Amino acid sequence: MNLPEDEIHIWQVGLSDVDPAALTQQALAWLQAKEIVRYERLAQQRHRLEFLLGKWLTRICLSKYTGLAISDWQFTDNAYGKPQPSEGIGVQAPFFNLSHSNGRAVMAVSRTPELGVDIEFTGKKRRVAKIAHRYFADEEIRALLALPESAQQSRFYELWSLKEAYIKARGLGLAIPLRSFAYTFSSSRVSLNEMARASAAQWRWQIWQLHTGLPYALALAVQLQAGNSSRSLRAFRYQNMTRHSEEEIAVLRASS
Repeated sequence: MNLPEDEIHIWQVGLSDVDPAALTQQALAWLQAKEIVRYERLAQQRHRLEFLLGKWLTRICLSKYTGLAISDWQFTDNAYGKPQPSEGIGVQAPFFNLSHSNGRAVMAVSRTPELGVDIEFTGKKRRVAKIAHRYFADEEIRALLALPESAQQSRFYELWSLKEAYIKARGLGLAIPLRSFAYTFSSSRVSLNEMARASAAQWRWQIWQLHTGLPYALALAVQLQAGNSSRSLRAFRYQNMTRHSEEEIAVLRASS
C-alpha cells in the first residue's frame, strides 16, 4: 500500500468485527515474549482481547506498507514507552501510533514521526470538575465548566483525547504536564497553545477531531517541521480480519 509524504492514514477495527478465538490463536503465535508477559498480566478477558486487537492491527497495517510478514515484526519501546520497529528487521517502516478503548482500536500511520492518535469511549460518566481541576489548564477548566452540564461530559472527552494525542505525538507521555498546554474550540476549529514555550518557539501542529459515528472521541495530532506541507487524511476500517474498506473522513474540528 502506498503512503505519500503528505498523507496520514487512519485504521480502525472493533472487537465486534473479529473472531475472538481466531484473534487469540493468531496473536499468541507471533507475540514477542515481553508482549505475552503483558497479556498474561491482564486479568479480564475483555482487556486481553483489546490488547491483542491492538497488536494485530499494528502488525497487519505495517505489513501492508512494507510487505513484511505479520509474524516477523519486532518492536522496542523508547524511554517513555512509545513503541517503534526494532532495527534489523529488513524494512523501512512508516511511523505509527496506536490507541484502543472499550473494544475499539485505531492506528495512525504517517511518514512524519511526531504523530499521536487517541480514542476514548464516551459512554462512561466521569467526575468532570474533579478531573479537570487536576489535569487541565486553567483556561480549559473555565471554558469546560461554563458549558451547560449536559455538554460537559462530551467536551471533557474531547479535551482528554486531544491532550493524549499531543503527548503521544511528542513521544514523552506524561513527562509532559497536561496543564502545560491548552486547547480552545470554535464550531469547526480547534487551536493549541503550548504555554510552556515562547510564542516564537512553538511548533507547527495539525490537529483533528474526527466523527466516529460511535460513542467515542477520536483525536489526531502531527507536528510539522519547517517547510513541511499540510497533511491530508484517509481512513480505513476492517470489517473482519481479512477485509477492509476506505471510508469518508468526517472532521468535527481541525486546526487552521
